[in-house]
Amino acid sequence: MNKRKSVFLVFLLWSAVAFALDPQTNEAKTAKLYQSFFEGEIAELAKLNLFLTQMPKGGDLHHHYSGSIYLETYLEWIEKKRWGIDVQTLKIIPKVIEQSTASVLTIPDLMKNGTLYRKLVTLWSNKDYSNHAHEQLPPDSNFFNTFGYFKEVSPLNHNLGLKILKERAVKENLSYIETMLSNVGVQSSDYFTDLEINTYVKALRKCDNQGQVNQILEDLESVLVAQKKFTQTIDDFNENIIKNHQGIDDAEFMMRYQTYAVRVLDPLQVFSGLLSAYLACGKNPYLVGVNIVAPENNYVALKDYTLHMRMYNYLKAKYPKVNRALHAGELTVGMVRPKNLQFHIKEALEIAGAQRIGHGVDIAYEYDSLVTLKKIKEQAVVEINLTSNEFILGVEGESHPYVLYESYGVPLVISTDDSGVSRNNLTNEYLLLASRYQPSYKKLKEYVFNSVKYSFLSDSDKQELADRVRVKFSHFEKEMAQFSRELN
Repeated sequence: MNKRKSVFLVFLLWSAVAFALDPQTNEAKTAKLYQSFFEGEIAELAKLNLFLTQMPKGGDLHHHYSGSIYLETYLEWIEKKRWGIDVQTLKIIPKVIEQSTASVLTIPDLMKNGTLYRKLVTLWSNKDYSNHAHEQLPPDSNFFNTFGYFKEVSPLNHNLGLKILKERAVKENLSYIETMLSNVGVQSSDYFTDLEINTYVKALRKCDNQGQVNQILEDLESVLVAQKKFTQTIDDFNENIIKNHQGIDDAEFMMRYQTYAVRVLDPLQVFSGLLSAYLACGKNPYLVGVNIVAPENNYVALKDYTLHMRMYNYLKAKYPKVNRALHAGELTVGMVRPKNLQFHIKEALEIAGAQRIGHGVDIAYEYDSLVTLKKIKEQAVVEINLTSNEFILGVEGESHPYVLYESYGVPLVISTDDSGVSRNNLTNEYLLLASRYQPSYKKLKEYVFNSVKYSFLSDSDKQELADRVRVKFSHFEKEMAQFSRELN
């Protein structure tokens, strides 16, 4: 038996033992306590919140670094740089501002201006959106626009930012984060003339099948990998990740990273981003997967969706050991034309070979969705992001595909997406899950251990993380058994 199968079987065996409830065990008493929160006319949310705050939560697998840092932290970093804020746009002025003027404020002066500060908060995050919706853009635009406000400051302090995220996670009883840290930084315009870019873009968009796409991508790859600047950019990116990771892993916590391409750019830039991401993963033990990000309902993202999946297909064939997570199906009825709801998850699985699907909200609208559900169940896992799905798409409660995925037996993980923008945490995601759908305690533990099982960690790291979470559950269930006695 090879090592991979051995580790996996040990994990399954332990999981089966852990979920076998003897009524006298702390686990059974904890499960009974959890169930009691739903027995009255209304759910006891305060008790449930306390319970879930203390509960070990394994890993957060759908996590964006820049969207998980709170705006207050970004403002502290801006103040240290002595940068300013434009009074009209509330965007960063990335240069030293000695003193405030009529058009630019220092951070201390911004903080003194309650009206402007509160307006900045509504633009840099989702806070108080419902109270100001009449003054703001639609929710999806408001959400995605936040990244444009702090884009100058978010790349500056990765080591400090990672430590902040780690400290927050540990206090929340979280043992692992797999965060989308940044893209590699390759610019296709550095390697191709405008005429070449236009020629390649037109050629790629004319392709009717995978073979035609592959021929062009092979040509592009041969040009890019021959460039010293291209390979040096990848090496510098990896060096920075290794440097910024120092001090993150310890006996209580692990962190790993995904990199990504941006789907709203031209096809040549998207491929350059994906290729550099794949090559970076092959050289860095902390870089564990490749994603594709940005609004899926964007005009370019919709136009080039199948082309992007074919790019993944090409790279999967050449670099099969690189893990693949994709934002797919982050759409709903009315957001796009019906034809754009019919195939995104299907192609992410069948063409791109996605191992994890981020969001997966439009599954009920997809053509051949029953076949796709079966394939997800057999081949992948869905990352459930309740808060962002509710805010961006207006999908919540019984309309959320969680109920469909769960009833069909699709593997699921619970994640935060962008907890800084949404002013949220993983505990609250579990609170929304529990209060809306009332899964059993056994099911909650399954989701927690899914976040270990379906992480992109190595087998040995998965086993180590599973052991840590098991020990944490032992302590937690002992405390909850005692808490139950004290409540009664």
